Amino acid sequence: MNFLSRRRPFPTLIALLLGIAVVLSAATGIGRADDSSLPAAVPVPAKPARIRYEGTVWLEGHFRRPHETRPLHSMAIYVTDGKGRSRVDWTTWAEGDSARVPETYLAVRESVFHRDAPGGAWQLLAGESRRLGRLQAVAGIPSQLGRLARLQERTGGSDFMFDGPRFTYTERRAHPRLGDVIDSVAYTYKGLEVLPREALVVVHERDSQWRLVEHVVGSPKQAFPESLLVSPASFEPPPVNADSLVGEPKIVPLAPGLWAAEMEDVDSRSMIVEFADHLAVIEFAVGSANGERLVDAARRQWPSKPIRYALFSHHHPHYVGGVRAMIAEGATVITTPGNEAYVREISAYPFESKPDRLARKPRPVTIRTFADRLELTDPTNQLVAINYGKRSQHTDEFVVFWFPGAKLLFEAELGWVRAGGKLRASKRAAPLLAWLTEQSGNEASQTRAELETLVKAAKR
Repeated sequence: MNFLSRRRPFPTLIALLLGIAVVLSAATGIGRADDSSLPAAVPVPAKPARIRYEGTVWLEGHFRRPHETRPLHSMAIYVTDGKGRSRVDWTTWAEGDSARVPETYLAVRESVFHRDAPGGAWQLLAGESRRLGRLQAVAGIPSQLGRLARLQERTGGSDFMFDGPRFTYTERRAHPRLGDVIDSVAYTYKGLEVLPREALVVVHERDSQWRLVEHVVGSPKQAFPESLLVSPASFEPPPVNADSLVGEPKIVPLAPGLWAAEMEDVDSRSMIVEFADHLAVIEFAVGSANGERLVDAARRQWPSKPIRYALFSHHHPHYVGGVRAMIAEGATVITTPGNEAYVREISAYPFESKPDRLARKPRPVTIRTFADRLELTDPTNQLVAINYGKRSQHTDEFVVFWFPGAKLLFEAELGWVRAGGKLRASKRAAPLLAWLTEQSGNEASQTRAELETLVKAAKR
């Protein structure tokens, strides 16, 4: 039996947790308003300030079910000179975790830097990462958030709002997967208190969504080192935009009627299954634009064969993020029952500020569900979708795809990964091999033997 794995990036959980909750950790101000361009209720530091917050992050991330959230403890320390330089050192941890390593966002006027841990390499941010990093660096200090809002007024991308004791900052933007979203920071004050009593931050990341409630626990009066707000002497250049979509998918033959669509720029692989008069597409990463690019590549390769079916292994963004493009194409989405409501929700997302194809030409979504096993067959090809389920150790419903003619299994995140230039077995590979033995008793071919070797190596 041969294996074909879906390629995707594997950021560490810490990187994911720290990557956005900082944005979520908002709240704070020091001093009284001394800027006539702001309402009197907004505190504006006239001198440097340092403020500490503690709270809880509710993370909707790569978990077992759609919209599942998990709580994380949060501690953030914000520093500002009150003149355009701000910084946050932010830590999150799950209950029982002992490792607590802060990441840092540093905004020095127009430049924004990030590092994963103290002593780590700094990286200059650009584009959407820069926007998000700047918001993270100032979210805990209302005056600096006000400064950011005034800068954003030129583009109409943000708003200040006051409602009694509540001060809210919002940023409206077009998300590549979710459509129109609003990131926000809201502070609640009590009476004439200088600092906010509570802060609520909502942020929509590329692959996750975050909500954070924090409260101020201190504002040390002693001076902090000037070095905290100085641009790093050395730093890495900005990373390539993960959604830049450079080039076109590369269509690679795998076996008769089976093709891989390789997309190096988003580190992704989809499969295109060719039948006599139509196609099926498996996996569509990231967002609508990439899904549309995949559709266009299939149209060029098979102009007379429409995409009739769209299937995905599980509900995480790197596998279902481009499903709106398949719906716009008229494909029937095939999935397990627990994902049906989620697919319908995605089909109804508002894409008004930057319309995708489904927004420009709406059409109802057609969904077909199966609990355990589903076959698509014609005289030229056979696709068997199998709900591997909780054995994936990843999501409650998880589909793998078996092609009897080619003796090929297409799976995502179960077999192997490449780390440091070397292949290693995923922690989920051993259960997959055991399950395959239960299913067929098939002896290992050379490719399967290679995977078994990786599993054995991982146990040493």
